[in-house]
Amino acid sequence: MPLKEIVEKYSKSQLKKASQIKALFCDVDGVLTDGRIIYDDAGKELKHFNVKDGLIISHLKKAGIIVGVISGRESEAVSKRCAELKMDFCHQGILDKKSTFEKLTKFHKLKKREVAFIGDDLNDLEILAACGLSTCPADAPLYIRNRMDVVTLAKGGKGVLREVADLVLESKGRLSKILKKGYGTV
Repeated sequence: MPLKEIVEKYSKSQLKKASQIKALFCDVDGVLTDGRIIYDDAGKELKHFNVKDGLIISHLKKAGIIVGVISGRESEAVSKRCAELKMDFCHQGILDKKSTFEKLTKFHKLKKREVAFIGDDLNDLEILAACGLSTCPADAPLYIRNRMDVVTLAKGGKGVLREVADLVLESKGRLSKILKKGYGTV
């Protein structure tokens, strides 16, 4: 039985788009983090990641969904987090994100409609316009939110990837099974 709160929250069109997703790509700053850039006294960059985003990645991968990052900035913390979560790729310092998106879709033999992208700002717009399921956090600028298939309830760094992953997994009938397997009757 589908999760009522997910099925009721999204339109049939959103659920249909989500059901076609075979890959979930995302930005980092403002999506996986709250967008703050913090430096300690030694100049080392610090980032806050949400554990809920990390936990769901293994379930996406078990479902055969490719997961990775395309970020305009470079950060050792991001590299470490992506490796820890066993993401399929972590591309950082990318000025032309759309070109990287196109290379990745080709490399993984994906159609653009089979890729969901989570972005939050101007440098993400070209990918968001080209992908199959465009998503952004609740605190993205209004002119970004107005162009999205899905705007999460979560703000950047507060479980945005988790919310999109739950939608994708449930649209494929997998989230309810994960819950049932791990936590008894849903």
